[in-house]
Amino acid sequence: MRGQLLAAGADEAVVDKPLGAQTPGLLWRQGSRMCAIEIRTAAVTAGQAAERTARLRAVGCSEVLWLCAPGTWVDVLPALGIDDFAPAGTDYTAIEGALKVDPVSGAAGGRDPWRLREFIDMWVRGECAWGYRDENSGGWAMVTDWERFTRAQAATIAEQKQEIVNQRVALAMARTATRDKARQVDRANHRLARAQAVNDELDDTKRELADHHRVDNNLRLKIELLQRANRNWQLMTFFAMFLLVALLMASVLLH
Repeated sequence: MRGQLLAAGADEAVVDKPLGAQTPGLLWRQGSRMCAIEIRTAAVTAGQAAERTARLRAVGCSEVLWLCAPGTWVDVLPALGIDDFAPAGTDYTAIEGALKVDPVSGAAGGRDPWRLREFIDMWVRGECAWGYRDENSGGWAMVTDWERFTRAQAATIAEQKQEIVNQRVALAMARTATRDKARQVDRANHRLARAQAVNDELDDTKRELADHHRVDNNLRLKIELLQRANRNWQLMTFFAMFLLVALLMASVLLH
């Protein structure tokens, strides 16, 4: 692999060279670019790999490539899952960790296995890079694929921003309409309260009129009774006067 790196354009490729407090398995340089390759045939946990990667980056490695057995964390760190560390030929095959971006949708998904020699050539020349395809996972893909992926993501973000703007406008319009409706409801409630007050006044007036009607009817009844009593007294007075005149005439005749 050291020879592959030098053939691909690396200025230097050294095995087990101490770098500060760390000793990467394979360290290569190209100008100011310094990268490390860690080869693990035994099982390594994601936490151990992440800790080792952080230590190598702390001492100056801008990129760290893990060559390991296929596993669940290959898409979490810059790694390639190697099919067989003792192949019949002279080249390894990476069956996990490589991505291909759909040129239409921009979605990043798995791709066909990569020959490790081809990957080394493209990596050293800067034609492929590792990146995140979502918030939790990533992989290695051609830089042109990442450009398509980034463009598709930018277009999606722009659409989402426009959708957010449209939703904000719709929300503002809805809030304005709600305030207008609230004012209309307040005015309607005010008119309703005034109408209720007028209705209460009308009820009071109706009760007063009913009371006046009762008093008027009572007075009319009393007047009618008085008139009847007056007519009776007039008849009685007339009868008494008639009787008195008759008695006087009889007395005169008798004398």
